[in-house]
Amino acid sequence: MIHSSSLKCENMTKRRLTQAQQNRQKQIQAKRLERAKKHHPVQTPTPPQGLSCEQKGLLIAHYGTTLIIENQAGKIFRCGLRQNLEILVTGDKIIWQQIDEESGVVVALDERRSILTRPDKKTAKPIAANVDHIVIVLALEPLFHQTTLDRYLVLAETLSKTATIVINKCDIPTKKTHDVLWKCLPIYEDLGYSVIKVSSKTGEGLSRLQSAMKDHTCILVGQSGVGKSSLIAQLIPDATVRIQALSTLGLGKQTTTASRLYHMPSGGDIIDSPGIHQFDLHHFSKEAIERAFKEFAPYRGQCRFRNCKHVETPGCALQAAAIAGKIAFFRLQNYHTILADLS
Repeated sequence: MIHSSSLKCENMTKRRLTQAQQNRQKQIQAKRLERAKKHHPVQTPTPPQGLSCEQKGLLIAHYGTTLIIENQAGKIFRCGLRQNLEILVTGDKIIWQQIDEESGVVVALDERRSILTRPDKKTAKPIAANVDHIVIVLALEPLFHQTTLDRYLVLAETLSKTATIVINKCDIPTKKTHDVLWKCLPIYEDLGYSVIKVSSKTGEGLSRLQSAMKDHTCILVGQSGVGKSSLIAQLIPDATVRIQALSTLGLGKQTTTASRLYHMPSGGDIIDSPGIHQFDLHHFSKEAIERAFKEFAPYRGQCRFRNCKHVETPGCALQAAAIAGKIAFFRLQNYHTILADLS
């Protein structure tokens, strides 16, 4: 437990700050970051009364107002949050101070390489930080909706992140309902996306998937039932042990539903985030979505009319390219379906 009454958790209402106060907060955080760079603790002794010096850490799980931090020696701590810090998410690199053998307080946020968000009412809610590789997990059962894959690829392209398409449960006998999938996959490979067929039961494709994820910070995305948890269990043999270790910090059943970061034995990290399983694109512009369909690039600006809707407008370059087989017609259809959902 954190006993310092001066610490405020993020669930408390934050007072409005003037611009001068915001600038002051930034200066304080910058100083804390600089001090943390000078300290490289290799052990975690119990500090004396009060807070220890600032040190670097990694946010590996986030349960409401409780942050689970991993220090540079690999030990985990349950932490609170200083007032006026922005929302933190799994994958954030932070500066924190130790209070006792199990707890501490986060005092500053280090610079982010990237931030992954999803729409939340009228704002974009952050989901994970410092991700450089998006692993899209689909399955033969339940067979995914036609536009699901393209929605996730729009996310990856908009954030300029590498995307790998994983087809799980490939041990299931092929059915006629899978024909459309097998015909579509070569088109995605032609677009430059890596497609990996795996089975968490038989182990098929897992070594190739490990190689693709090695030395990256990856996030698994995909709808419920596609087998993400089973894949993590295969890729991270001690994942269950790690979850149980978090439970010892008094988190209870929360550990089954919150985002978590795992270190892969082969190198790299995996973030499993329930918050991105039902992802939509309402916080992206129509222009950004169109740019995410990268095969459209040669035909943008080539339509007869500037406000072309790319449907049945005379002189539409995209429609002509689809008819000529230069772009896949189903991708153009999915583009229109995604745009229709925005209105």
